[in-house]
Amino acid sequence: MWASVLSPVIIVLGVLLLVLGSIPKECKIDNDTLTVKFILGKKVIDIEGAQFMPVPDDVNHNIIRTNGTSVGKIHSGHYKNVKTKNKYIFYLNGKGERVYFEVGGKKYLVDNVTR
Repeated sequence: MWASVLSPVIIVLGVLLLVLGSIPKECKIDNDTLTVKFILGKKVIDIEGAQFMPVPDDVNHNIIRTNGTSVGKIHSGHYKNVKTKNKYIFYLNGKGERVYFEVGGKKYLVDNVTR
């Protein structure tokens, strides 16, 4: 009997932790690193040699999530433009200015950036 009640609770808690662990709160660019603070935890990404550019048009159209989280304005993870086949990594929480850069063959779009 307990297993039938406990299993759904464990699944819901696991999904909740997974989602909360991937929602970006803030991004900080310091020297050659990008630190993304999530609601639970943080991730440090080496961005040495990053080329900062204007946001390409295809980032705003025909985008699908291939791996990550989308909740309202919040987007975190890997995305792909289905027409151009360009792949992007988003860390967006809908706050602040968007910053686009490429490093190591990866394309990043982040917002709410402090320097």
